Order: sequence, then C-alpha cells, then structure tokens
Amino acid sequence: MNTNIFINYLFAAFILAVTSEVMATAQSDYNLAVESYKAGDNVSAARYFESAMKQGMDSISLKYNLASSYYKLGRYEAAIKIFTQLNQTIEMKDLAEYHLGLIAIKQKDGSLARRYFNSIVKSGKDEKLIKLSKKQLLALTKKEDLWKSVFVLNLGNDNNISSVAEDSVIGKADSFYELFVFSDLLISGRRKNGWVGNASLFGIHYSDTDTNDENHFTLGLKRAIQLDDWDTSVKLNVSKNTYGGEDFQTSVKLDITGRAPIVNQHYIYLRYQAADFRSDEPLYDYLEGWRQQARVEYRHFSRNSIQQIYYEMELNSRGLLVTSTDAYEYSPTRQSIRGVYTHIINKQWWINADLAYRFSDFLASPTIDREDDQWKLAFSADYRFDKTLKLTAKYQYLDNVSTVDRYTYDKSIIKVGLSKLF
Repeated sequence: MNTNIFINYLFAAFILAVTSEVMATAQSDYNLAVESYKAGDNVSAARYFESAMKQGMDSISLKYNLASSYYKLGRYEAAIKIFTQLNQTIEMKDLAEYHLGLIAIKQKDGSLARRYFNSIVKSGKDEKLIKLSKKQLLALTKKEDLWKSVFVLNLGNDNNISSVAEDSVIGKADSFYELFVFSDLLISGRRKNGWVGNASLFGIHYSDTDTNDENHFTLGLKRAIQLDDWDTSVKLNVSKNTYGGEDFQTSVKLDITGRAPIVNQHYIYLRYQAADFRSDEPLYDYLEGWRQQARVEYRHFSRNSIQQIYYEMELNSRGLLVTSTDAYEYSPTRQSIRGVYTHIINKQWWINADLAYRFSDFLASPTIDREDDQWKLAFSADYRFDKTLKLTAKYQYLDNVSTVDRYTYDKSIIKVGLSKLF
C-alpha cells in the first residue's frame, strides 16, 4: 500500500475517533441536562446544556431547552437571545414567540407581550399555543384601575435662587419645598389604547422670600393609540402659572409621542411638542408666542441598568425683551443633548447619573448678540420601600455661560424627598 495513502487512512481514523468521542461527551452532557431539567434542577441543566453546546452540539432542541432553563432561572436577557434566534425558524417560530411573550410579562412590558401572543393567534398553526396565547391575552386585558395618582414632596436648598451672576446684588441662597401632585382618570379603553384625562399641581416655595415662588396647575386630555409596534399618544394640556404670588402666564401644549422596540430591550422614542404662551402680567409679555420642540431618544433596559440618550431641537417665536441697557427678540433656537444612566443595585437601591448640554442662539439685534452654553450635571440615589414608595436624595449643578455677562451664572441644588404612587 502506498505510504501516503496509509497515512491518510490513519489520520482519517484518528479524526473519526476524536470526533466520535467529543460527540459522545456532548451527548452525555445533553442527557444529563435533560435529566436535571426534568428533576427541576435548572442550574445544573443550564450548565450541562452549555457544556454540550461548547463541545459542538448545535440542534434546535438543545437551544430550546437551554433558553427554557435560562427563563426558569430568571436569566431573561440570555433567554431572549436564544428564543429570538429560534423565532427565525419555521418549526419553532410560534413556540419561541410564546416564550418571548412570557418574558415580556415578567419584564412588565404588556404591550410587547400582546404583540407576541397576537402573532401566534394570527398564525393559526398550533391550536394548543393559540389557546394558551388567548388565555394570556385575556389576563393582560383585565380591567385596569380607573384612577392613578402620584404625590411627591421634596425639601432642598438652592444657592442661587434667581439664577444670576456671582457678583449680582440680588444673588441669594434659600431653602425650599416642592410639592407635585398628579392624577389621571381612564375615561374609556385602556391606558395604552384609549382616552385618559389628567390634572396636576406643582409648587415650589422658598423659606425667606416669596418673589421666586412658583405654582403650576394643569388640566389635560390624552388619546393613546397602538399602531403595530408603536405605542403612541396625543396629549392636549392647558396650564395656569403664577410667579412670586402674581399671575404669570397661561399656556396650551400639544404633545405627540411614540415608542417602538428596535430589538430585544432597545427602544426608540419620538416626541413633538407645540406650545402657545400667553402672558397674564405685562412684565412677562416678552415670553408670549409659540415654541416647538422635536426629540429623538434611545433607551436600553437590562436587568441591572437603564441607559437613555436624546437629542432635542427647539424653535421659538416670542416677544421683545427690554432691559435697562438694550432690547432684543427673545426667540432662541436651542439644541440639547442629554444622557441618563441608572444602575439598579438591588430591588431597594437605584443610583442615577444625569449629564445634559444645551446651546441657545438668540436672534441678533443692533445692541446685543446672545449665545448661551449650559451644562447640567446631577446625581441621585433612590431607596425603594416597595413599588409605590421611594425616598430620593439628589444633587444638581448647573453652569450657564453667556456672551452677555449678566446671564452667566452657576448654581447648586440639593434636595431630598418622598414620592408615593396610588
């Protein structure tokens, strides 16, 4: 026999023997995983399934069982990754979507869960899964609370309540309390697909002076609409505001928002707001006019964190601001970018970091050319007693640099407060 042919035979036999041994080991681990899974030992089951996969086993049953083990262990992100892969196969599409729907329920995303279950019902392929999906949909459509309310009370200190330059004689620090009360009523349908009315009250009151006290009272109506993957809403609010104990302004705002998933727990948010302001006091006539804001935002939710970032463009058509030295149109074009990171330490403790930058370009006038750069940095920590009650401590620093000296200032705010959801 030719020597080369003999060597090739030996090499092929060696490869076959090694492959057979590896496959035998992978199959052994798979069998152990199935036994552990049946016995309810999901930790061992996941470990053995992972071992079989690392050794080269790549079957639909292995992926499904591993994803199911992850689901039972609460490792939802890992389970989502595999079920999403299985969702691309014809034979496992409905079963994978059913489990993705169950995970969405666990992650408190009823809208996403309904989309998965509705997809199974529409497919009409598996009667058992269709029946189970209808049961889940019925549970998701149970009667919602007609009323929802939020109460927030904060105590704090502001070292520059008038937001003026450091050398200004009217600069002053003061302690304050903030009160925010919000309540909405489900008029018809569901909160994600129906009519909702709302009312809110916000007030900030200082200890040593009342010239900077503010009160805002708002009434509104919202129409929420689900459009395929998009959760959308159209809101109309009317607000009455006071400043320093005197009438300040009345505003009407139209708010249009939309949210849609990109992939897994990644979402895109869109928002457009048009507002019309009317002065209730001649001193503030320069604020009369309209404002438009358009925002695009990205959010990612994971087990231990939430990341948010948005860009916003703002256009204004306001009145004439007259000061002791000059006059100019108060109609800035503003661009903002903001990022918020939330780290979930455990069910009780959440910490937040918030960084924002805003550039404001005011219309040029014969006597003034104003541009502002504003940075805002905030850190906060939440202690959540339960899902409805939390204690929050927050520090915020704001720095505004302007080409007009009197609008250059910085301030620090510290506050602590309680919020309660009813």
